[in-house]
Amino acid sequence: MSTLKRAVVFVHYDRDNIIDDYVYFYLQALQDNSTYLVFVTTSTLTQKDYKKVSACTSHVIERENIGYDFMSYKLGLQSFDYKDYDEVLLCNDSVYGPFYPLKTLFSHMQNIPCDFWGMTDNNDMSYHIQSYFLLFKKPLLLSPNFAIFWDNVNVLDNKDDIIETYEVGLTSYFQKEGFMPAVAIDYKVSKLQQFSILLKKLSPQKIFSKLSTIIKKEYPLTRVGKINATLYFWEALILEYKMPFIKIKLLRENPNNINIEKVEHVLSNISKYDTNLIKNHLQRMRKIP
Repeated sequence: MSTLKRAVVFVHYDRDNIIDDYVYFYLQALQDNSTYLVFVTTSTLTQKDYKKVSACTSHVIERENIGYDFMSYKLGLQSFDYKDYDEVLLCNDSVYGPFYPLKTLFSHMQNIPCDFWGMTDNNDMSYHIQSYFLLFKKPLLLSPNFAIFWDNVNVLDNKDDIIETYEVGLTSYFQKEGFMPAVAIDYKVSKLQQFSILLKKLSPQKIFSKLSTIIKKEYPLTRVGKINATLYFWEALILEYKMPFIKIKLLRENPNNINIEKVEHVLSNISKYDTNLIKNHLQRMRKIP
């Protein structure tokens, strides 16, 4: 483990009020690469899970299911003195993995000149570091701006409002205050890829559906044509860029109808990760509660 003191706030939600095995695997990898690990859940844990997760974390917080991840991050940060640490990582259970050692990732990013970094970025709404894996370095942790941002995080009920205000807002705010962001997986979508994706979206049914949501103001016009690489280019991210995670949303919903048939094969070739962790979770999630 690095000589740096690294704290982690991990946030969790499960509709069935359990901690899935894929989460425990992720927590073990985080425990191996951190000094202090806070687990924040909006689920009501069984006594068995509470005891098990307490054994592999430093502190467990159960809270009301309001405010989504950013309120969990806020409460996690409030539960310890983050200024005592060299780095603080915020991450959640929206991914499977890691498929590659996190130690290698952390060591590499220690040498990248930045004040905060994430796994991937996105231009949806506006440029931002995606909040499922977001790390802050010492200079930012010690800055009054860090506390100011989190002090102003409040409960919002609309997920798009949360993304725009807090996920997008976080990157924008810290950049404006002079702090430098970076990403571990710097994947650039080519013009040809953008054009190919746009063509697939031009079916009359999809156009009508999108126009309908825009008219109803359920989908902002500024988001049209924006591409989230984690939901399109999973294979290149994992094989070429050594991305240690894959988004659960891609495998569970596959919103863009991407070819995901080779996921198990690809993961088996590059990692010892037990793909049954993925299959078992997806099988449970597909059951009607």
